[in-house]
Amino acid sequence: MNTPTTRFTVLDETHRHPELSAHLTAILHTVAPIVRETTGLPLPAEVRFRLLTPRAWRAAVRQNNERIVARDIADLELTPTEITTLRYALKIAGFIPVLTWPLIGAQIMEAADGRTEAVLAPRSLQHSGYLTNEQCLTQMAAHELVHHAQFAARGPIVWETLLHERRGLSRHGGMTVLEGHATWADRQVTTRLYGAPVNHTEQAKRSWRYRLHANIPGMSKLGPRRAFYEQGAQLIAQAVDTYGIDVLNRVWTDTSLLPTTEEITAPDTWARRLAAADPDLAIDPAEQS
Repeated sequence: MNTPTTRFTVLDETHRHPELSAHLTAILHTVAPIVRETTGLPLPAEVRFRLLTPRAWRAAVRQNNERIVARDIADLELTPTEITTLRYALKIAGFIPVLTWPLIGAQIMEAADGRTEAVLAPRSLQHSGYLTNEQCLTQMAAHELVHHAQFAARGPIVWETLLHERRGLSRHGGMTVLEGHATWADRQVTTRLYGAPVNHTEQAKRSWRYRLHANIPGMSKLGPRRAFYEQGAQLIAQAVDTYGIDVLNRVWTDTSLLPTTEEITAPDTWARRLAAADPDLAIDPAEQS
């Protein structure tokens, strides 16, 4: 069976990093078949990365937040008070990228044209230590490629929202699955390539500016929590190791299967619920040898 071709586009909108653009493209071609095999998810027809200046990266993040809020207002029946609160939250969120940009390797989003893209600033990669560490750069590329596959698997279902409960979503459950799945997968990929999982928190050499921003009081609350990655990876590993990748992949099209707060810290409980929801799985967990 032929594997559908994916076109990898890495746009250097800084006009200063053509070598990085070519290098990331080569890395994506290397990790793509391993990502497909590991996740059991097809990649979209196009995978797009954009290299931006820090200013342009911050603008892209703010514009993405604006699109998310506009969609919430359009889709949900909100009161004038709720809309005012939502717009106030958007205004506050506009200041966050100024503080976080040196700390974030890349961010996945749905662009204005409706296509999925990962936006990243080469200067951020420099501060985070990815730019001078081939293994960490590969881990980052694999992680974001998994996010592209997640977007494609979800189809029209909206996970990006400021009003999770109104959309019937668990914010913690959603973020834990998204980041945990990408973390679990990038570890599988880098183990295949390098013999052991790559851990950028241990291997990347951070700049002085990175450490300065990371140590700002309250900074850990401004981005995805570390637990989303670590607990999430354990959650995904438990489900896949026990019941297989196909059982896990049902979660992308059925958000009722997202883990509850209690299930996040009890991976076996969530794995059993996933299995129970699969009509093709006839083996009871207690009966497995």
